[in-house]
Amino acid sequence: MIDKETMRDMFAERLHAALDSKGIRQRGRGADIIQQLKSRGVTKTAQAVSKWLNGAAIPELDSLTVLAEWLGCRREWLEHGVMPVFPNQVGSAGNEIAGNVSPVVSDMSKVPLISWVQAGAWCEVPPSIESIHAEQWLPCPVSISSSGYALRVVGDSMTNNGPGRSYPAGCIIFVDPELSINNGDRVIATLPSSNEATFKVFVKDAGKHYLKPINPQYPIIEMTEEMQICGKVVGAFTPE
Repeated sequence: MIDKETMRDMFAERLHAALDSKGIRQRGRGADIIQQLKSRGVTKTAQAVSKWLNGAAIPELDSLTVLAEWLGCRREWLEHGVMPVFPNQVGSAGNEIAGNVSPVVSDMSKVPLISWVQAGAWCEVPPSIESIHAEQWLPCPVSISSSGYALRVVGDSMTNNGPGRSYPAGCIIFVDPELSINNGDRVIATLPSSNEATFKVFVKDAGKHYLKPINPQYPIIEMTEEMQICGKVVGAFTPE
């Protein structure tokens, strides 16, 4: 499960994206939200709304419903980041868009959901958009470069059975190959013994580099010259 702090931060990002899409200026957003809530019978303080905008809290259901109606987006997306797939994207032809899908979501950057073998090859030569064979194209709820992609987590090496972030099997992770990598970042890397990529935590210690699983039942891998970091994980979504 994604920790509560991250969930609040991601909610704030979606709220600001929805406000941007509606053309609500940055200055005075809190007052605009309070006015819209009040006009629909929901009273909130400026302090409460400020917490929503700053990633310190997520609104209750009544406020979320009003916000979604006003901003023209799905409440499920605003609250949880539930993301539909769009039929006008490569690899998803034939799907239909539900009538309540928000234009806010469609304005997001869309990235291909690829296989782990494709991710390993992506490190060597990033493919052109025309040549990508994707399972789906997904809107990314956070900022990501044009070379970004998504992966579906397999196995439980990044599953956390205690407190903290966890990436269970089936979780969707979004990867940006253009970001710099720092100690403690979640990364995608190649392994010389496999043609697939792997998902681990990047660790620097005493001049050496390691790939560390979150699940302590799996071994830590010391990086060699043959290994390559393919990208930084910038977000995650766990389907219901």
